[in-house]
Amino acid sequence: RPGILGPEHAPYHPLRDGLVARSNSERRTGGLTEALAGADVLVALSTPGPGIITKEQVRSMAGEAIVFACANPVPEIWPWEAADAGAAVVATGRGDFPNQVNNALIFPGVFRGALDVQARTISQAMCIAAADALAGIAVEAGLRADRILPAIDDPAVAPAVAAGVGVTAIVEGLARIQLSRDELMEKAKKSCNRSAQIMTILMREKILPELT
Repeated sequence: RPGILGPEHAPYHPLRDGLVARSNSERRTGGLTEALAGADVLVALSTPGPGIITKEQVRSMAGEAIVFACANPVPEIWPWEAADAGAAVVATGRGDFPNQVNNALIFPGVFRGALDVQARTISQAMCIAAADALAGIAVEAGLRADRILPAIDDPAVAPAVAAGVGVTAIVEGLARIQLSRDELMEKAKKSCNRSAQIMTILMREKILPELT
């Protein structure tokens, strides 16, 4: 729905209205410009830009705002424009800009962890464990405004995510196989190394193009 969601929108929907009660207690109305005025954080996953979000809208946000412009292939606002408008942290969905926010960061590890313990499903807690693993790697590497997440090709990511996901599945009673965190980490490392070796051979033999 276009515009700010508020309690006046019908029909009643428990999930939506619960979010509205927590996120729009001021009962704001209007569009994107009104929503961003004084806001601390913007998470945009909308229409490819640029120009969907303007520098003026970012300037209207709170000081040291955080802007995630995640539309692909072109973000809603160029990251340098958001930074120039006062955003302290800017992220996009693209790997050629700092702070790539992309589900490719966790997909290999989530599936590896779920498969290695033969999980019956992938739960919300398992997904949160993946996020916690990413955060741990980022903190260990040293957080900066232009590095809030590990790089998508960081070899530490998939094993750490897999271990966190697998352990959580075991704790939740969703796993058919019981493994320790260390065992899960080692299995994931071996699997990732094997995949990397296969990719190297395929690129060397010109079966696949080299990664750029």
